[in-house]
Amino acid sequence: MIGLILAAGKGTRMSPYTDAVPKEILPVAEIPVIEYSIRYLGDAGVNRIYIVLSNRKASIIEYIKDGKWLNVHMTYLYQDMRYGTGTTKAIEVAQPWIREDFTVFYGDSFFHPGDFVKDIISFHRKKKASVTMGLYRVSDPTRFGIAKIDSEGALLDLIERPSAEKLKELKANEYYLANSGPLIFKPEVFDYMAKTKPSPDGEYWITETIRLMLKDGRPVYGFQIPPSVFWRDIGTPKARLEADEYALAHVKRN
Repeated sequence: MIGLILAAGKGTRMSPYTDAVPKEILPVAEIPVIEYSIRYLGDAGVNRIYIVLSNRKASIIEYIKDGKWLNVHMTYLYQDMRYGTGTTKAIEVAQPWIREDFTVFYGDSFFHPGDFVKDIISFHRKKKASVTMGLYRVSDPTRFGIAKIDSEGALLDLIERPSAEKLKELKANEYYLANSGPLIFKPEVFDYMAKTKPSPDGEYWITETIRLMLKDGRPVYGFQIPPSVFWRDIGTPKARLEADEYALAHVKRN
């Protein structure tokens, strides 16, 4: 299993902080948020990790270096935005280097604790899935891709930023299942990335790639991250402050 962390986004919602520092190394309880994901991957036995970067992200390399101090082997890839933006295009950058199942983390996601990463990998292997999506319960679905699954975890539907009307069909037990990551793929996903069309805003969404696989009958599953796990996408100042408040109270620092 290979790890892939997406860290190419501009982080415009976190400006002016991200005018100087990539959002992926903004601290959550004194620890850069990307470091949590690296440690969780390493603890789950995923020691070969790629990070996808873009312009003005050199400070991530300066901080993590070769990854030896985190007991992993780190390699850096570059996403040229001239060939398209969005999560599908970011993951596609790694295609020449991947020949086995791989786990994708969003570089600005904060989870705690991270023991569930071992469980989602085990779930993926047990289901022999082409795709396994980490899904987190949310009450406000407006910023996320929202999934619907059956009692066995098989994906029934997946919509990026669904309309109010569509949300009625996706609600389950007073909450929604958001695509929080991590995502696990078989390499066949790259064939479907080549068929993925741009969204209305011009970006290439991985949710649309997964929808193509679902329509083609590929085994796609959702793994519900336990409610005991705290998650925030720290792409906004409010979410980062919420993550920081939680981490200061719950994360043990060396």
